[in-house]
Amino acid sequence: MTQKKQLQGRFQDQQNTQWLIVSDLDGTLLDHFTYSHSDADAALKLLENSGIPVILNSSKTRDEMLALRKSFDNRHPFIVENGSAIFIPRGYFPHKPDAAREAGDYWVLEPGAQRTQLLEFLARDQQQHPAAYLNFHAATTDEIVSATGLTTAEAQQAQTRGYSEPLLWQGNELQKQAFIARANAAGFATLQGGRFLHLLGQTDKGLAIQLLKKTYQQYSGRPCSLVASGDGPNDLDMLKVAEIAIIVRSPAHKPPTLSGHPRLIVTRNLGPLGWAEAIREIFPQIFASTPTEG
Repeated sequence: MTQKKQLQGRFQDQQNTQWLIVSDLDGTLLDHFTYSHSDADAALKLLENSGIPVILNSSKTRDEMLALRKSFDNRHPFIVENGSAIFIPRGYFPHKPDAAREAGDYWVLEPGAQRTQLLEFLARDQQQHPAAYLNFHAATTDEIVSATGLTTAEAQQAQTRGYSEPLLWQGNELQKQAFIARANAAGFATLQGGRFLHLLGQTDKGLAIQLLKKTYQQYSGRPCSLVASGDGPNDLDMLKVAEIAIIVRSPAHKPPTLSGHPRLIVTRNLGPLGWAEAIREIFPQIFASTPTEG
């Protein structure tokens, strides 16, 4: 039996399961070059109409995510800074989760560390070890623009971090490994992104989505299952814990390796077009029941 037939057979009785789709942004739902999500918009609308939440899970900050979430017309919880905090719209569930704090229009679960704790560690560490990096807190907006290619407004949003600190590494590999060991000994974690080494609490995208899944399950009368999608190594933690993992092909790098996953899809197309392709493969009944426009 082909993988596609297995998937279709597995999900025929979709009404008995509350599916949650968690997705990375850059290179997955957003085109690597243009940052457009137009190729995924039709699939996103069908999922919304079918009661399947799409949860954005990114290294981006709360302010960055709020702007992007608005462009997606997304009303669901979202996860920021590589699993450091989960923002749930107030009233989204019947009751505030016990561990959540109230922050404006959101209930916030915080499996990660506060940025102030990270900056305190960096200050202590720099007293004994010369900094071999440029960190966002110490950088000017112009320096961040130069390092990242972001616009000035985007760079300002990227500076408003609450739970992590990106480090533009300027030293050698030996210095980096020594710094990582000191961070781990202090109770923090590091994550290598595309350009930056991220310092954060002992969390990741997978731990955060598991916590959010438990929260959904608490208020749902149906079992919850995860579909996770991403394009890079920092997405592997959430791909590993999902019932179905989607690796979206990138024009910039090879697909990350995910060995032994029982239900893995590697897309043929790139970015949001590949993402929509995988969603169509997993939920064919949603697309089949929708009349063709025009």
